[in-house]
Amino acid sequence: MASKGRKIGTKKDEVEGTSIQNRFISIPGYSSRMKVHYIMGMGFDANIFFIEAEKPILIDAGTGSNTAGAVKTIEEHIDPKIIDSIILTHRHIDHVGGAEELSKICDAQLYASVDESIPLIEGDRTTTGSAMFNIPLNKLDVSVLNYGGSFDLGDEKLKILHTPGHTVGSISLFHEKSGSLFSGDTVFTNGGVGRWDFETGSYQQLLASIEMLKELKTKNMYPGHGPYAEGDATEHIETSLKFLRYAEIF
Repeated sequence: MASKGRKIGTKKDEVEGTSIQNRFISIPGYSSRMKVHYIMGMGFDANIFFIEAEKPILIDAGTGSNTAGAVKTIEEHIDPKIIDSIILTHRHIDHVGGAEELSKICDAQLYASVDESIPLIEGDRTTTGSAMFNIPLNKLDVSVLNYGGSFDLGDEKLKILHTPGHTVGSISLFHEKSGSLFSGDTVFTNGGVGRWDFETGSYQQLLASIEMLKELKTKNMYPGHGPYAEGDATEHIETSLKFLRYAEIF
């Protein structure tokens, strides 16, 4: 669930007949089998990132309203059954509403941090926002990711960063070799940050998380909502940090 931020130009191609937009991202300055596909969330829906690697994964699953379009995008590149993992950056329904269906289609295991996995396993409709937005949520089979660990893509690894503030167990994923950050709803482009006024949110934790992310020297940022940034992601994070510090005054 995002805050509002300024819109910037994105490099994306519309998928005809669907409400999503897809973009293959060749990570700047990085040569690898790892390829990132950006499936843009429309309106309230979260972005989904499909990562082609030796072990392909999805990051987030959206509300479920664009599941058919997401699957169509995946099928243009690989058999969805090859995807065996879906990482959920946090518990909110705009990121997990499509998880059950996508996991069945892909025969993929769902993953979330220890603090986020519990409400998803229990089917908690309150802290996920499922009840608020009247989007169904069943109990999910979720495996736990350890903070500070890494997720194996076979030929590459993503570092699992604990970035609380939007929710208590929010995570971001960092590909160190290319300086690429999948930031969930912690931080967005052009000064945007995740809301901290939902249940389990915390202004102070969000501030500390974004301060930590600023030190990563991130080049590319692929957030949970809105456009992504390539080459100058640290500048976007610094702008977000300035905004958040200013917000404390009010």
